[in-house]
Amino acid sequence: MKALLIVLAAVCICSCANQNMFQTAKESADSDSTFALLGKEYEHILSPDDKVSISIWNHDDLSIGSAFSIYNTNESFGKWVLIDRDSSCAIPYIGKQKLGGLTIREAEHLVADSLSTYVNNPLVEIRVLNREVSILGEVVRPGNYILEKELNTLVEFIAKAEGTTFYSDIKKVQIIRDDKPYLIDLREFDRFPEKNIYLKSGDIVYVPSKKGKFFDNKAPVLIPIASVLTSIGVVISVVSK
Repeated sequence: MKALLIVLAAVCICSCANQNMFQTAKESADSDSTFALLGKEYEHILSPDDKVSISIWNHDDLSIGSAFSIYNTNESFGKWVLIDRDSSCAIPYIGKQKLGGLTIREAEHLVADSLSTYVNNPLVEIRVLNREVSILGEVVRPGNYILEKELNTLVEFIAKAEGTTFYSDIKKVQIIRDDKPYLIDLREFDRFPEKNIYLKSGDIVYVPSKKGKFFDNKAPVLIPIASVLTSIGVVISVVSK
């Protein structure tokens, strides 16, 4: 029986090491302060490596992208320009403009002002095409998801991942932002529907598993092992007599 306990303990330790990869947030974290930090509405700040489309109404020749025409504007098929490490990008007719550090709204005003020499009251729309979050763990469809709107909620993106699984531990959902984990209890949204967590580009959402999942998944393997070890233990005890 001692051998059985050793085998089971070793398997459990290996499993727990994998399951706890993300579980570094303090469970004693104050829920209200977490919602206050992550529940603020915010505007995306343009930064190096952002892929942006810049569309000018009725002027495809001046545009980098096609938000106002029939052509695709997404990252794979549309036109876009990369914001360089010096926070600038090249725009037709007006040359390099420093957009890094600005909100999308501020960048649109800057481009519109620069284009006003060539276009009367230009209507400019800037889109960031590579903003995304990662949804991992116990959701139906884990993966990377594009942020297509300015404001994107946690509940909305768990729904995009087709919801949580039977084994999800919704009391200990984590959001990793800027390398810092925040612990979220999804039940809070039932009790306080006015609360919202707003995701931003680069966030990682991790839905951990309940402890029971390991034993359910390993039962077909552990039960035969336990039976064999028990049988061996019985034989040894009989022989030793």
